Amino acid sequence: MDLRALATFLTVADTGSFTRAGERLRVSQSAVSQQIRTLEEDLGASLFARQTRKVTLTQAGSVLLPYARQIVRKVEEARAVVSDFEGLGRGRVSVGTSGAVCHHILPDLVREFSSRFGKIEVHVLSGFTLETLQRTIDGTVDLGIVPLPVKESGLVITQLGRDELCAIAPRDHAWQRMERVRAKDFAGQSLVASDRRSQTFRTLERFVLEAGVFPTIVMEISDVEAVKRMVGVGLGVSVVPRWAVRKEEASGDLVVRPLGPRGVYRSWGLVRRASDSLTASQRSFVGICTSHLPVLMA
Repeated sequence: MDLRALATFLTVADTGSFTRAGERLRVSQSAVSQQIRTLEEDLGASLFARQTRKVTLTQAGSVLLPYARQIVRKVEEARAVVSDFEGLGRGRVSVGTSGAVCHHILPDLVREFSSRFGKIEVHVLSGFTLETLQRTIDGTVDLGIVPLPVKESGLVITQLGRDELCAIAPRDHAWQRMERVRAKDFAGQSLVASDRRSQTFRTLERFVLEAGVFPTIVMEISDVEAVKRMVGVGLGVSVVPRWAVRKEEASGDLVVRPLGPRGVYRSWGLVRRASDSLTASQRSFVGICTSHLPVLMA
């Protein structure tokens, strides 16, 4: 079984398209099709159902998918281990986390890592917490940066400190006269909410519902930058991580206030599969995370 064909199979499965798979792999669509045909002939089964605009996995393809992920991941792990063993300083670390962390936290973190370990490639995949956990469990990523607690089994968790969630509003909003925003202050407000799948939404929901408050959700947006923009033009209020609004708080473009009498905080952790041994490259990245993430998120 050809390893490159397995990797192509995974890319087609992830993108749902031979064309997009070719773009990601930087090969022609015909080359992608040929590799899939070769793999199907080798296995004696059709792996994809071809439709007009997308392709979907057949039952045989669905059976192959977790095995293909494991095979490709193990080969990449073996390469990284051999590279580390030879002392070349090369390797690859794949990391999963939220889009907001990718936007505000990871650039400084990866820059610090690259300044020390420039030959190690860092691959980042963004997604909601549940997606990141699943990608860590199935081996799509080596490490996940997620809010705690984590209920999934089979994972090793490294504590990374905590961050604060805060209320935001337009600059001329009544909250400007408040030192803190309480749950009851959300009553009657138009709420620009984070996506319901996000941990931020679940934390806010718990905060207001425990006080018997039911704000009116006028928008539900997965991108924190879009949330900030909607709030900034006066379309509602929201709750975001404080590290995501440092510039707006400093400039006064948004009203930024702590939540409740003691603030609302989240703990963060770095997760990895308990069944896997860390390569030297991954250990180096974990070290950078434990030393720098608590400062970046504080």
